[in-house]
Amino acid sequence: MSGTPRPTRTDPVALIAGILMLLLASGVLWMAFGGPLDPIVLKLAAPFSLVLIGILGLLLSRKKT
Repeated sequence: MSGTPRPTRTDPVALIAGILMLLLASGVLWMAFGGPLDPIVLKLAAPFSLVLIGILGLLLSRKKT
């Protein structure tokens, strides 16, 4: 029963949740050790990162033929 291994797919939901938690943890660590976050930076970085994460999720959730 030893055949070729089936290719595995990356779970887009798990990947997106992991990236969001990584961004949250990075922000908390920055505030703990580096000082406060600039609101202007947050106003630019938050939507930009969410759009990139959404595009990544869409690309990973496509059916491969």
